[in-house]
Amino acid sequence: MKKLAVFLAMLFSAVLCVGCGNNNSSEPQKDEPAAKYIYVSNTGTGDGSYDSPCSLTHAIANMQNDEIVYLLGGTYNVASTITLNKVGTEESKYNISAYNNQKVVLDFGYHLGTTPKFENTSTEAIYSGIILTGSYYNISGITITGAGCCGMYISGHYNTIENCVFAENCNSGLQLSGNSSKTIKDWPHNNTIKNCTSYGNYDWNREDGKKGEDADGFACKITAGENNVFDGCIAYNNSDDGWDLFTKYKTGAIGKVKIRNCIAFNNGYGMDGTELKNGNGFKLGGRTIEVEHYLYNCMAFNNKGNGFDDNSNPGKISFHNCTAYNNQGRNFATGRFPNESNTYDSRWTEDGKSYGPIYNVPQSHNVYSFCISYQSGSQDAYVGRAEYTLLVVKTGTYEKFGAVESCNYKSVEKTRKITKSNCPFEAVSSELFNDLTKIHESLRDENGKITTGNFLKVTEEFLVYGNTDGRKIGCNFN
Repeated sequence: MKKLAVFLAMLFSAVLCVGCGNNNSSEPQKDEPAAKYIYVSNTGTGDGSYDSPCSLTHAIANMQNDEIVYLLGGTYNVASTITLNKVGTEESKYNISAYNNQKVVLDFGYHLGTTPKFENTSTEAIYSGIILTGSYYNISGITITGAGCCGMYISGHYNTIENCVFAENCNSGLQLSGNSSKTIKDWPHNNTIKNCTSYGNYDWNREDGKKGEDADGFACKITAGENNVFDGCIAYNNSDDGWDLFTKYKTGAIGKVKIRNCIAFNNGYGMDGTELKNGNGFKLGGRTIEVEHYLYNCMAFNNKGNGFDDNSNPGKISFHNCTAYNNQGRNFATGRFPNESNTYDSRWTEDGKSYGPIYNVPQSHNVYSFCISYQSGSQDAYVGRAEYTLLVVKTGTYEKFGAVESCNYKSVEKTRKITKSNCPFEAVSSELFNDLTKIHESLRDENGKITTGNFLKVTEEFLVYGNTDGRKIGCNFN
């Protein structure tokens, strides 16, 4: 009888549990509310249903967490800044997305030669396209253009921006910065920028004599917190830098930034090829403030300035599987402080106070792992540790590292062998780059992942490069 009771109990439990366990269905369960949708069109005046879409202004004002605001395809002529200031949670987020991969363009109307001029666009955040002060937003599939300042300005936390394009805005395409009166824990943190593209941004509309000086592709600088990540992003033909992680002396260190699977090219040049400002691919610091940054599988080429630039950051910068090619300055400008007790000679002003020079700056101590540098306007600068890496000593001559070794470009010719090298790449040009307005589409697969074919793909001769575990040298987007 006891065995029968146990059997009946197990049978009853099994009946109750039909459909439980590893349920991979995307359908909501009984105790879960169905997702709510708000549909928006560029001419919408309706209630937000698919057949009667509402306006973007109405949707933003009335959206609730767990809802999805779907933007139907078209160009939205936006008259003023969009502010997103609601605060969600990990379990309950705010979602704004292009519907069904349709092309959605938010045009703020501030285009080259047609917009008002500002005294200094870096202080005119009110002219940004989207200001995101809130947290736990997911935004995807949208193009932002013609903003009077940044395309998107983020000071909130735990946001994900995916598959968006920031094109021809009047300052940086996307910037993460917070309030300088607060501490680093309150600055924007834990934001992820994924598979986005930023190009043609140019702060032409300023009257302070610094035209072009601030517009980067992506900026995470001055007052940015911890755990901000860029993954699968492309920055090109921005008037200043591709990425800018600048630090101010007065404000102090920003949080460590991770940049993975990203490309920077043609920065410092306008869309028509005009020479503009600095043009570094990845600018990684400033004012001798020590900050650790991490770059993996990143590529910098054809930039007007340097490919990878520490910009006087003596902190540990880690480069893994990075490729630098044909930058007009240095491919790697990452050894500003080759000795102990260096001097930073610059003099500058912040908020009316003078600073510099700075003495006793610690020696740079970077990491270069499975990186490759080929053909640059000037000798690479590198100090720290190198592993299976090729760096430029002078035109056509390179320093070749095997297993982990210390490196210092100031003493290379005294202490190490140097070697000449044939081109290590299968191709150094590609038709993928022929149309600069189509890069977001031509360099990505159907999942948004960057793919560059044979362009800067390392040849068989350099694939393994003497290491024993088969790990490849250089960047890989194939």
